[in-house]
Amino acid sequence: MTASHLFGCALAAALIMAQCVLPTSSVQRGTSSNDDFLRFKSVPDKVAHGSVAHVQYRCSQPCRLDVELVESTLQETEPPVFRRKWSSNKSHQVRRIHQALLRFPPSLVYRRSFFNQHVVQTQNVTLSAWIRYFNDGNTSSTHRPSKMKISKVLQITPLSERPATPPAECPSWPAELIWHISKHRVYQCPQESDQINLLPFPLASTGERFGVVRRFKPFINRDLERARLHAVAQPSVAFSVWFYLLEWCQKETCGIIHHVDRENSYASILMMLTDKGDLRIQAHLGSGEDEAFEVSVGFPLRKWIRLDCDIKDTQMHLRTTWGHKTRSHIYRFPDSVHFDDLDGFFVIGGSKYIEGIHGYYVNFKYYRLGTKQVENQLHPKATLKKLHHTHCACQEIKRFTAAYLQEVRKSHQGTKKGVCVPPFLTLWGRFGRRTCRQTWSWNTQRRHSTLFHFLTTQEKQLRAGSRGRRSSLLFHQAVGRMFNLDQPNITITSEVIALLQVSSCFGNHQASLLLATIHLAGLGKSVDQQKGHIYSLIGAAGDDRFALMHAGYKHTHGIDGFPEDLGMAYSYYVNVGAQSIADGLKIHEDTQYSPEHIYLSNKEDLNSVTDETGDAFRFLKYQAEGGDAEAQRQLATLLYWGHNGIIKDTTSAMKWFAKSAMHMGDPSAMYDYSILLIKGQGVKRNVTLGFQLLEKAATMGSISALNGLGWYHGIIRKDHRTAMKYFKEAALKGNEEGMYNLGVYYLSGKDPDSPWRDEMAAFQLFMNASSHGHIGASVEAARFLAMGNLDGVPQDLEEAVLLLTMVCELNGHLGYLIREALHDYLHGSWHEALVKYALAAETGLGLAQSNLAHLCEEQNLSDDCQWRYHNHSILHHDPHPSALLKMGDYFLDSSSQKGDSLSLVGRAILMYSGAALAGSPQGMYNLLLLAEQGYVLPPGTQDLFDVSDHKDVDKLVENILLSSSNHMER
Repeated sequence: MTASHLFGCALAAALIMAQCVLPTSSVQRGTSSNDDFLRFKSVPDKVAHGSVAHVQYRCSQPCRLDVELVESTLQETEPPVFRRKWSSNKSHQVRRIHQALLRFPPSLVYRRSFFNQHVVQTQNVTLSAWIRYFNDGNTSSTHRPSKMKISKVLQITPLSERPATPPAECPSWPAELIWHISKHRVYQCPQESDQINLLPFPLASTGERFGVVRRFKPFINRDLERARLHAVAQPSVAFSVWFYLLEWCQKETCGIIHHVDRENSYASILMMLTDKGDLRIQAHLGSGEDEAFEVSVGFPLRKWIRLDCDIKDTQMHLRTTWGHKTRSHIYRFPDSVHFDDLDGFFVIGGSKYIEGIHGYYVNFKYYRLGTKQVENQLHPKATLKKLHHTHCACQEIKRFTAAYLQEVRKSHQGTKKGVCVPPFLTLWGRFGRRTCRQTWSWNTQRRHSTLFHFLTTQEKQLRAGSRGRRSSLLFHQAVGRMFNLDQPNITITSEVIALLQVSSCFGNHQASLLLATIHLAGLGKSVDQQKGHIYSLIGAAGDDRFALMHAGYKHTHGIDGFPEDLGMAYSYYVNVGAQSIADGLKIHEDTQYSPEHIYLSNKEDLNSVTDETGDAFRFLKYQAEGGDAEAQRQLATLLYWGHNGIIKDTTSAMKWFAKSAMHMGDPSAMYDYSILLIKGQGVKRNVTLGFQLLEKAATMGSISALNGLGWYHGIIRKDHRTAMKYFKEAALKGNEEGMYNLGVYYLSGKDPDSPWRDEMAAFQLFMNASSHGHIGASVEAARFLAMGNLDGVPQDLEEAVLLLTMVCELNGHLGYLIREALHDYLHGSWHEALVKYALAAETGLGLAQSNLAHLCEEQNLSDDCQWRYHNHSILHHDPHPSALLKMGDYFLDSSSQKGDSLSLVGRAILMYSGAALAGSPQGMYNLLLLAEQGYVLPPGTQDLFDVSDHKDVDKLVENILLSSSNHMER
């Protein structure tokens, strides 16, 4: 083993340095004979120690041949690293060949090692040869001009690809002793490369301010890091990306990629798409100025476009490719581009600073140290081509439908006027009738026969409805045909797929998500991940909440063929988080309900569900009508939010809110009603009465009312000093709304006493409020964590994704979906419930996954369906004990059928332990049985039962039984 192996790092980075293209020969005319010449007969192309260069020449008078190697670095001087000379005092009339054995210093040839500590960062190496003539016999003169000179640039071997130093010497005894002492502590560097694919899997972009955040770290390899640092002022970097436009940019510019520095300003590089389909580039120069230019390219819609950008010092080379044509553009900046990829973060797509495109990105290659040639093939090609064909088919379907509806309208108008126009279009020979106008070819109508049949049978509804109405009709028809009510199974026919595809084309992305679920989960069909990915991307690009959550969930855990990528997960989840903030302002609408956790396997949960005819609701209403203020407030809350299965009735809720508040005895009721009065939400607006009730509630001890007073003074009165006073008081007393509002003031710099932005104070308040479940605060805190641009707050995408996941699970539209699923289940429509639970389960909601698995088990559907969703539910940040128990049973049953039974039993113990730690008596009992059989329980479970020695089985069993009985009594 060589010393370089002992002390070096085995790296596989590809450092490709820029090389200047010089002429292979250069002849200077002089006084010699015209027959004199000098050329390289053979010369290596790369720097290689011990390689040979053959120089052929002829001198008509005494001369000296010099061969020299010069390294070109980022420094001003260019030192020679090799020089040889051959002198002749005679003239030569014949050609002569000299063989030069090239010797390079280890700093140029080998990687860093114990014996090669100094590795040179080189731009290129130039091999030169020249002839000097002896006119006066002074062979030592260096001031005489060369008569002839030739040169060639040799390619540099990338630092990480250089070989180790040959074992020509041994380390000293002290060095070897130190190595033997510390050899088990030598850190082995992971493989790293300067070529990074920032986006190996397609990203769906909705054209909004949500993109993938990427931050970079210094190279671990010191040679690569030195090269990067040298290139900050005179960069040599390259980017290459594929993107697909579904719509033109709706703003003046849309971001493709942008770099935000530590000061939250644009840095190099900023690449944008204009509203005219052109390209705008901006860079930060070494002079401190920003320089921008625009390239007229006219990007097309619905084509995969490749954009390459190569930056070398002051020059930027752009190449755009779609179809079979490549367009090239070169721009020179007035000064060197300043490029430091450790300063701040990069965003692919949109962020809080700029919108992204509406379409897709994929294969974003970044060459941190530049490259001679960009290698970026479209991958995965089959999936992306299919995605393109799907969008093209949608365009054809839309044109087909628009033309059909136009014919229907003409037909309807013609019938009124007595003009003979056919009422609908059909195929000659297919339905036995011939139309007056055959608008489409046979192939077109054959391809869309399902749509054609739907249009002809739903003509009346379509003529009066919107596109949303059409897509909804198609979706419900497809769902209705998925099930055979006589048999408990799922049937996915080509007609069902066609109806869902058309519904997806018309913008119903619940249909897109259902298609993705069918293909990924194998519901009624074999698993086809490629098709599943296509419809996942289509749904996410359509800005559907559930499809976005679905994509975020898959990337968080790396399941169903989606790579584990928290950056991509964040880009999807933060979109839903922003929508959840907007949804929260309309939570009183009938299409939104607060999510309620009702498990189908839990009879107590099911018994808690009631409706307006239930005894509990009737008794509460009886108490409220009798004047009980607390019953009035509870009744108002039930009707306003629609809890416990009650249908929302905001009008009745307002009446009970008013009655409860006017008792002037319950500060919570007074606060609720005061806010509704000030906003005019469900009642006639009365700011004066609302303010009076708000003040009264605050004096009676309502912390929420303190925050309400801050909101009133800040929003209504524009008195920010008073607003800050109330927000601080509410925040200090633990009100999450007060914390959030105070954080917003710090973030915007609206505090009259401190009129500047205090991001750290805002972040801390947002984090505190998010721990109480505040949606807006969680979204803002996640932004800070994802960007990592705040001093003292490093990037933490895992925490950001967790915060946003919890926000998304509180979304009112998701609450409405699982409420409808529960309603269908309780009324016997299990197939409708299954579809709705399946859609919710694919968003990552553990409740829906558990309930879907229960339905699959209850209806005797495939075991794959049951175990798939039980398995997914334990990935939840707070898995339900019932899911853990089910997975424990699954592993324990499988252990008796498979060879690796010990491993499976161990996994079962982990599942039961998780359930036991969550307080499940069944989990405790299952652990007791396994402990009696001699299996060792995890340390965490032993601590739960106060047993330090796993061999003390009797005490363990006794404590488990005691804990289990205590939990059952509770």
